[in-house]
Amino acid sequence: MSQRHNSSEDPGAPGQPASRDSHETHETHEACEPREPVQSSAEVATLIGQVAHDLRSALNGVQSWAYVLDHSLDMPPTSAQRALAGIRTGMLQQLGLIEHMEEAVALLTDDSPPQWQRVDLLAALEAAMDAARSMAQARAVNLAAAHVDSPDGTSSNHALVIDADPSRLEPLLRHLLVHCIRHARSADTIEAHLKPEAGRIRLRITESRAPSDARRDERIAVLSDFFSRRPPEGGASAQRQGTALLLARRLVETQGAHIVAEGQGCSTDSGSVCVAVSFPVHAERG
Repeated sequence: MSQRHNSSEDPGAPGQPASRDSHETHETHEACEPREPVQSSAEVATLIGQVAHDLRSALNGVQSWAYVLDHSLDMPPTSAQRALAGIRTGMLQQLGLIEHMEEAVALLTDDSPPQWQRVDLLAALEAAMDAARSMAQARAVNLAAAHVDSPDGTSSNHALVIDADPSRLEPLLRHLLVHCIRHARSADTIEAHLKPEAGRIRLRITESRAPSDARRDERIAVLSDFFSRRPPEGGASAQRQGTALLLARRLVETQGAHIVAEGQGCSTDSGSVCVAVSFPVHAERG
């Protein structure tokens, strides 16, 4: 005991063995090392779920105080009424963002293999348009009925059936429409066209309308770089894209599909920019 005590007090004292002290120091160092960084998708999803819970709790507190303020005034002035209405609108927007964040994390961390099924792409597109219609109406954007382009002028639902994972196809189409609605101007019309091709079905959706050919070409170039994950030329910073388009790009990749930006023949408006997704009729099964 005395030898260890003396060694710790004077590790450099003559005649004292240094090997044991250095070994003990090494063991202590190993015990204090941090664990491996978080790598599990499940851990990330759990963390985001807790963050979402905390954010909702904070919004509940704001909602409670807004309720107290609203009912403590018999005749609130116009400015107070506008402020309370703004608080409620902001809270609804924040709740929507929280739900969007939770869904985004769940989709991005889902590394399970696709569950392929035969899916009617036209019916899936129409369901996604119905889900997005209220958002389009709130922004005064028109959603035109989906149209099937066929070389002989006819259409057949059987020809529009593809291999797809429904749990990923539904949010893919919905988020793609949400992006286009957010990018549209008031009174714009969003068109969606399906066209059977050799072994594939191409979906074209109006993304935006450019005021000039130069602006249209610029937008196509930006989207093309984004879809191909290609960095901009000259070391320039890439333009930020919305989370809806980020999710759509990732979900397209999980379906074995291909996404591009187009400007010719994508809608009835020659100045339009369209997002085109080419779905394989039959998925490659490993």
